[in-house]
Amino acid sequence: MNHADLIVARIEQARQERGIGVAELARRIEVDGKRLWRVLNGERAMRVDEFVRLCAVLNMGLGCFATKEMAIRLAAERKRIAEEYGEGEPLGPLRFQ
Repeated sequence: MNHADLIVARIEQARQERGIGVAELARRIEVDGKRLWRVLNGERAMRVDEFVRLCAVLNMGLGCFATKEMAIRLAAERKRIAEEYGEGEPLGPLRFQ
């Protein structure tokens, strides 16, 4: 599963767990229902502003969309940058729901 598919799967899971239909979710994030349907079926990419509104409506943090491997790589990169530039301690680990 590629990362785009993972994002869609997690959105779909959250939508279904909350009992929200695609049309209602589209209304809540102020996107045309057909447009959202195409996103959820992998036919088009989601714009950043749509994604941010969707995360807010579904009460999902961005960490929900990172894999454990991504979190490990990001933590290592943050540590490297903090050590290289002396900007204090690296941020804490990402949290997964």
